[in-house]
Amino acid sequence: MAREVRGRNAGIFRLLRDRSGAVAAETALVSGFLALLIVQVLDFGWFVYCSVQVRMAAQAAVARAATACSEDTLLPATVNCGADLKAKMEAAANEVSIGGTITISEPDEGYFCHDPGDNNALVEVGDLSTKPADCTPYSATAIPADFVYVTATYTFNPIFPGVSAISYMGGAMTADGWMRVG
Repeated sequence: MAREVRGRNAGIFRLLRDRSGAVAAETALVSGFLALLIVQVLDFGWFVYCSVQVRMAAQAAVARAATACSEDTLLPATVNCGADLKAKMEAAANEVSIGGTITISEPDEGYFCHDPGDNNALVEVGDLSTKPADCTPYSATAIPADFVYVTATYTFNPIFPGVSAISYMGGAMTADGWMRVG
């Protein structure tokens, strides 16, 4: 049974037992943390989405070169496919959903073979001036393939600059695109 306190200390005891407003104070404390957590998740999601789009832009650029320059008479593509090849490739790169500000490096080209000892990684075996007859020392029967490659660059702008941790990672995102043209 609660005992009632009377006298001059009664007001202090009543104040110490008063729980009104506790939920509001707890909500204010948790809401700030929750808002900060939501900001982190949104910016991280935007970062991941943009990085995927930059990879798609690089692939779209080299795919445009492959479709425009795949005829044997146009190979090597960076030499024979026209002076506007880079412009066509950059236009293709900017067709992704974050497009408009994606830039690409000068397209490069070379002859490559797969290295079975290095997880089938592509290894350059010749430049445009000398096409090797085969893929020695990687494979005596394989024929070198002509690949066009490019680097796409995008400046990442976070949704909440200065608030989220991802906004301090730097602005430039890059991705390499490779495509066989011949």
